[in-house]
Amino acid sequence: MKLLFFAIGLLLYQILSSLYIFMPLFVGVFFTYIVINFEDEKSKIYVYLAFAYLTIYDLNKGFYLFSSIVSFIFFYYIFVEKIRNFYSCRSCIVATYVVAAYLGHFALNMFIAYILNADGPTFSQWYFYYILLDILIAIVLFKGKV
Repeated sequence: MKLLFFAIGLLLYQILSSLYIFMPLFVGVFFTYIVINFEDEKSKIYVYLAFAYLTIYDLNKGFYLFSSIVSFIFFYYIFVEKIRNFYSCRSCIVATYVVAAYLGHFALNMFIAYILNADGPTFSQWYFYYILLDILIAIVLFKGKV
């Protein structure tokens, strides 16, 4: 029952973030959560729920479908171990995950738009606001888990 209410809450938040631009998108927070808990068997249902949130984000914000999942897979299998070995500061690791979530997702969508000869997404000043808020929230939430 708790999981159902959490899923409904995420859906409602996604709707509210579409209506009010100042509400953070939590893309970096969910991306970081997935990176941290991807191989944890106890958290699989929450990881799937986070993937669903990112997929709804793709649809809601006009990005290509499943582009956030593709960017996660690319990031996870190529960069995560390198980042963990490069940084000793846990907050820096979390901040890198959040920045990679937004910029990697945006870059992938720009690449797909280039391949399809379509208009790509626009990078606005709101991205900096979202990245900063997500970094602060992710550092607080995942302080001892990285």
